[in-house]
Amino acid sequence: MFERMILMIFSFLGILNGAFLSVIFRRKRFYFYMAGSWLISFLSAGYFLWYARGYDGLGLWSLYLGYLACGLMVAEIIALPCLFFLSFLSIPKRLLTAVRRLSLFALLFAAGIGVYGAVDGNTSGQVEHLDVYVENLPPAFEGYKAAQMTDTHIGPYFRYTDLPGEIDRARQEGAQVLFFTGDLIDDVRHMPEAADTLSAKYADFPDGIYYVWGNHEYYRGKDYIEEELLKTPVKILVNEHGAIERDGASLYVAGVDYPWSRGKAMEIEMDSMADEAFRGIPEGAPVVFLAHHSAFLDEGFRKGAAITLTGHTHGTQFGLFGRPIITPFTYTRGLYSDGRNVGYVSRGNASWFPFRFSCEREMVILTFHRK
Repeated sequence: MFERMILMIFSFLGILNGAFLSVIFRRKRFYFYMAGSWLISFLSAGYFLWYARGYDGLGLWSLYLGYLACGLMVAEIIALPCLFFLSFLSIPKRLLTAVRRLSLFALLFAAGIGVYGAVDGNTSGQVEHLDVYVENLPPAFEGYKAAQMTDTHIGPYFRYTDLPGEIDRARQEGAQVLFFTGDLIDDVRHMPEAADTLSAKYADFPDGIYYVWGNHEYYRGKDYIEEELLKTPVKILVNEHGAIERDGASLYVAGVDYPWSRGKAMEIEMDSMADEAFRGIPEGAPVVFLAHHSAFLDEGFRKGAAITLTGHTHGTQFGLFGRPIITPFTYTRGLYSDGRNVGYVSRGNASWFPFRFSCEREMVILTFHRK
């Protein structure tokens, strides 16, 4: 179903872009433009889907073809509004030559942005350091370091062999605990290897690894993923909490499941999940709240969590000057505050679609301080 939808969407985009080009270049045989543009779009989407299924055992050439395919898919999206606008500008004959040149430039620009973003988005990233100031933080936790990982989407662009190195980055930064906020894997054929890595790396973190469910676990087979994770020492939090102990003092870690309701029902569902996760935590105790969906930041503010850590949005993977342009999310990327407590939406350690522009992948390192 998903694959058919992707092919249909990009086939339609290709036909539309071809139609606009035929208007701009005044070609009576417009169907050649439409067919050519459709073919590029269809083949790009087709390769993207094929590669996701069969990347195992293929050479490096297949990965770079994957980048090209993803880049051309993005180019189709970028080109659409440009060509739509230029098709109207082409109506006056005096503007026709200039508009045709602009159209060619727009196509080259879109393709360049697409391919660059696909390669760079999957090969570069940064470590984001956050200082978290917490009321009632026990002295034993002053300077305590934690790491957040999220949205690795293990598969063709972030492989299970990449997971050990990414976790090692967290430990090298001095993190004593790892918080994983969902969407670990898409290609569940490699779930045993991913689970083995988590088991092997667990001992690197004195206070272990905490995990909450994302939406992709449900898409890819949550029962099987859970079965493999239960073979590891990873602490899965499903509307419950745990505690990190230091010198008789506690830093609580609460975690919630992924909400599937919509509208007002989603608010009620999230309220219920948060209430259950926080039940039993002493009033005023410092809490790290883990969730996949960024809408849980409001729940973290309501509950007085010292910091709420989420992912899910990937920061939209596209923006300008480090900010998203269009977003369907209230909380999209970076740090937010209600004036007292904070929440953070990670851009993710990877993604299932490699394109990124002005939205690098990130490893989040938190350092806790007494307020």
